[in-house]
Amino acid sequence: MQADSVGGIAPAVLVTLRPGEKVLSAHGLMLYKEQQVQLHRRTMKSLGVSRTHLMGMHALGDSEESYFFAEYEGPGHVSFSRDKGGEVRVLPLAPGQTVRLRDGHLICFEESVRYYPMVLAQYQAPVPDANGQRATTYLFADELTGPGTIVYQSHGNILSFDLKPGEGMRTSVASLLAAANTVSVRVDWLSNPSMASTGPVPLPVLAVGGPGLVLVHSGA
Repeated sequence: MQADSVGGIAPAVLVTLRPGEKVLSAHGLMLYKEQQVQLHRRTMKSLGVSRTHLMGMHALGDSEESYFFAEYEGPGHVSFSRDKGGEVRVLPLAPGQTVRLRDGHLICFEESVRYYPMVLAQYQAPVPDANGQRATTYLFADELTGPGTIVYQSHGNILSFDLKPGEGMRTSVASLLAAANTVSVRVDWLSNPSMASTGPVPLPVLAVGGPGLVLVHSGA
């Protein structure tokens, strides 16, 4: 398939499908399709994602996607949008290449791409609540493996880093957009004494380590 970013303030993607080519997207993102483009419903089970896994993800709080994708079959044109600002990027994945994209940013992907929702990282609150429990926060991601093309959208501009083995960097929890499956992701707690008059306030920070691609976005 061919995918092109179009528009300005709230960009969209225009996908051109040859006969028999298919692209998948979450329901509700399609802006327009030509009449000859066929629309089907594709279950997560048909993509290799079990119902048990999906229910486990939803039990943890993942609510980005449901149990189905919309599948569009060419020939013809179809356009998608998340109806928000931020860069739209088209990324061709080589066979076996895997990227883990934070949930809420995937626009569409070619049928040949393997899709799997996952927990990218998790961390507990540093201080127990009134019941003595430490709340757990989960960072969800869409794991996408080539070959094939994926399209995603960021908050603001995208910064790309290619970390070598042993190299690392830190970023805020919200700023991490995507990472290769070879990249480690860990949550550290840092104390910022300037944040409160009553004492240091612990802040969660992501520590990511190479090797591999790391994408962060500026508008998060």
